[in-house]
Amino acid sequence: MPRSAAVPPPAADAARALPDPRRTWRVLDDRRLPALEPFAADVRRHEAVTVRETVWDSDDRVLAAEGVVLTRLSDGTWTIDRGADGVGPEPLDGASDGPPRDAVEVFLRGRPLRVVLVRDTTTTLVTLRGRDGRVRAEVADVRVDDGDPDTTVLRSSRWWALTDDGHDGATARAAGRALHDAATDPVDVASAPLPRGPEPAPERRRGRAKRPRPDTAAGFVLRVLDALRRDLVAADPRVRTDEPEAVHDLRKVLRRLRSVLAAFRGALDRQATEQLRAALAETGRVAGTARDAEVLHAGLSRSAARAPDGYVDAETLDRIGSETAERRGVAAAELRRALRSDAWFRTLDALDDLLLRAPAGPHADDDGVTFVTRRIRHERARVGRLLGDTGDDLDTLHEVRKAARRLRYALQAAGDLPDVGKRRLGRLRRVQETLGETLDAAHAADAYRRLAAVAAQHGEDTFGYGVLATTEQAASTQGLHRSRKLLARL
Repeated sequence: MPRSAAVPPPAADAARALPDPRRTWRVLDDRRLPALEPFAADVRRHEAVTVRETVWDSDDRVLAAEGVVLTRLSDGTWTIDRGADGVGPEPLDGASDGPPRDAVEVFLRGRPLRVVLVRDTTTTLVTLRGRDGRVRAEVADVRVDDGDPDTTVLRSSRWWALTDDGHDGATARAAGRALHDAATDPVDVASAPLPRGPEPAPERRRGRAKRPRPDTAAGFVLRVLDALRRDLVAADPRVRTDEPEAVHDLRKVLRRLRSVLAAFRGALDRQATEQLRAALAETGRVAGTARDAEVLHAGLSRSAARAPDGYVDAETLDRIGSETAERRGVAAAELRRALRSDAWFRTLDALDDLLLRAPAGPHADDDGVTFVTRRIRHERARVGRLLGDTGDDLDTLHEVRKAARRLRYALQAAGDLPDVGKRRLGRLRRVQETLGETLDAAHAADAYRRLAAVAAQHGEDTFGYGVLATTEQAASTQGLHRSRKLLARL
């Protein structure tokens, strides 16, 4: 039974808020609820409420294959149930005739949506109150009728559900025993959401290739990639709706994917992994531009706080804030366009194909622990070589930062495998953070100089721009000093 229609509140009793049903029973016929009057001081039977929902999906049922249910209620409200997270249906912003594609485009990838299921849920609610008038328990008799709009097939299911006030009192226990004895299929499901009714089944997809053993190199890499794929499809919809930190989260998972594919080369077919890395890099560049614009805009107040008192007036700060906000908006819109492009859809298809086919590399059947240890040793040596060539310029330090980040991601991917140097994770994280702050300050100084040049062309006073640029340049220089000390210890 769909959780979205479990127990709609009756008009008279909507004020009370009980938790989700704690016990449910399946009913296989039209029998009536048992008499509940002996168990409460006041038993109120409410009129049946029917809610109509339509379930939307693509022709090939791609959402069902992902465990996602997109539903439109009769009042125009859209909900999404992602299934695996256990949260249940979540409302989507706005009520409209058109489906909210942004929430599911990461799966649809341009496919059209249509109604694949029409569902009527009829709920009859019985409220059990104690002598003090407080609701002690509720019993819901729920019937679900649904069918494909293209056929005449109709499916029905029926459930009884018991909700108590959280205290598991005598009223709820007695009502539970009566329902259990009266149910045609007395399967008492405690502390669980109501079961789902029939959902549209996905069409049969291409069969998976033979899966590598979990203890092999290929098995390890596929597990890591599968977890990162879940993170990716969770971040994508948040970027489309411009949620806070969504761009940062997307950029981070793109980097992790590319790092894992590079650090553990040889477990899967190199041509397939390198093509995927290149495709992920294209989107990563657009996400990087959007993130840099976010950091610059968010860091304006920090820059102003670093500047000497009275050197940057409020009017200048407002003007710079408007300019950085506009740049952020333009960069964010460009990223959203990239996520609606065929190129991004092909990248997602390539990742799914890699997970589906699991094309073997030359070390696919190597022992997983041995392979991971060897590859992490290789990444550590790579960081060491770059440290030996470290110069004073930011570009060189940026390369060191990227190498250290890839090593850190590889160590984190190792998870519960035997120790392969994870005690250095904290130091690697500090290197990445310090170098990141140094580079952010240098980029901010350059951005303020460019903004000053534009302002000068319009005859505006650029003194405040110069102060901010000088302040950030000093912060970058100090960061370089701290970075060299950290790198020497690394």
